[in-house]
Amino acid sequence: MVLGGLELGKTMAKDNVIQFPTPEKLKEKETKEKLKESYQATVDTSHECAEMSQEFLSNLEHLLQDGIISEWPIFQQMEFRDEQYPESRDVYVLVNLFNAMLNRHVGLPHELHREFDRLFIKIKKISETHRELEENMDQLDVFFDPDFELDYDGDEDDD
Repeated sequence: MVLGGLELGKTMAKDNVIQFPTPEKLKEKETKEKLKESYQATVDTSHECAEMSQEFLSNLEHLLQDGIISEWPIFQQMEFRDEQYPESRDVYVLVNLFNAMLNRHVGLPHELHREFDRLFIKIKKISETHRELEENMDQLDVFFDPDFELDYDGDEDDD
């Protein structure tokens, strides 16, 4: 027997059945949407930090190479974009440290954060050692016994 286009005893195809979402399905969908938004926010934030780090490099390059913070020609000759120069490798590290700092500030984890903490402790110890040395310089007796004769009569002219 056919009733309304369906034969009795046969089930409706699944795509004709309207499914009402269960609370679990609603929660799952909401969680997925939040994760997607969170992921996109993380990606956007990470990209912003990277772009700021590149801008930091450009500004540093400009300040040094254009003689803005030092008129010494040796600093104006620094090469930041060619890895064969040590300053290029150094600035690569600095830019990545700057990026990691920005990431930490906005709450994004970065692999370099542990290194930061170790370096902070190391630098504080070095600073303390230097401070102690400076404070005790007047108590140090430095003896210099040259193994050569000093032929100096006090005149600046050697003609």
